[in-house]
Amino acid sequence: MKGAAGFVALVLLWELGRLAHVLPANSAPASWQIAGRLGDGELAGAVGETLLAWAGGLLLAALIGIPLGVLLGLSRWADAALDTTVDLLRPIPAVALIPVAVVVIGLGASMPAVLVGFATLWPLLISTRFGVRDIDPLLVETGRVFGANGWRLAATVTAPAALPAIRTGLRTAASLGLVVAVATELASGSPGLGSYIAQQQQAGQLPAAYAGIVVAGLLGYLIHLVVR
Repeated sequence: MKGAAGFVALVLLWELGRLAHVLPANSAPASWQIAGRLGDGELAGAVGETLLAWAGGLLLAALIGIPLGVLLGLSRWADAALDTTVDLLRPIPAVALIPVAVVVIGLGASMPAVLVGFATLWPLLISTRFGVRDIDPLLVETGRVFGANGWRLAATVTAPAALPAIRTGLRTAASLGLVVAVATELASGSPGLGSYIAQQQQAGQLPAAYAGIVVAGLLGYLIHLVVR
């Protein structure tokens, strides 16, 4: 109820801003006009494209980042060998790679997915690495006593014990992935919610553009709830 009350207060504040001319009427449509465009079929298709890119990129990041994080957490040699590379690549904004990705991959749905994977790889990898490092050594020794070694030890003891840290990385990566997906579509014109917002704004369909922004916020909130 409190969350709903906060949302209603935000809508009322928007309308008061319009009535007081704090928000210009020609660029701030009424809330009911925005709500009327939420059921747009084109918007629903754009949401599907964005969710596909988000899910594909997050899956790609998990398939690479979690096993690699376990390896770096277990092996000091591998960690030292890849530490500089990780520190070099991690600060690069995924959206800065859009020109390269457009040339190499094209403007299809796979391009945002790859950039989402690049952006979300690092929180998963770093969280997994530190989660493995912080495991109680007694758990590892107990696993060895029961005959687990090598990858069997990693799969049956190390990875499950690191799950709280992996979950934290997944929560960060999931929210970040949606931001990167929408921003990539917005900047590159790839199909999805970002390109829908840009196209509606360029066509002067401001209620539809704002509806796309509202849906992006709702998606972020739903992803937060699901991952939590």
